[in-house]
Amino acid sequence: MNYEKIIVELLARIQTLEEKVDMLMNDKSTGSVSVTHEETVNNVVKVKTKDIRDFIEAQKIEAKNRGEEFIVLRASDLHRINRLKNAMPMVCNAMRQCMGENDIILHETPSGYSSSLEIKYFL
Repeated sequence: MNYEKIIVELLARIQTLEEKVDMLMNDKSTGSVSVTHEETVNNVVKVKTKDIRDFIEAQKIEAKNRGEEFIVLRASDLHRINRLKNAMPMVCNAMRQCMGENDIILHETPSGYSSSLEIKYFL
């Protein structure tokens, strides 16, 4: 191995990163950074249980329009599709709230809030 070449490449990368950090620090000190971390956090859209219920109902309507008799939804899939973070209890609650009289829970854990919760919704 050519360690000298590797070291030179690493030093070049470090220098590039240092230049970028300097540019960012100058932007911050001159006030040209347009959005602060706090503003970013405040502008994040908060997903509510109703939003997940609406998504589930839309999935049910789409499946019915395709001529399907039922649809099986899994909590982990809903969580992933909606790009949620640490919202499994909310997803599970929404799934249960969307259940009709004939719908069946196919898989559930003792906690009731597992990503493996699976419900068969009849359309």
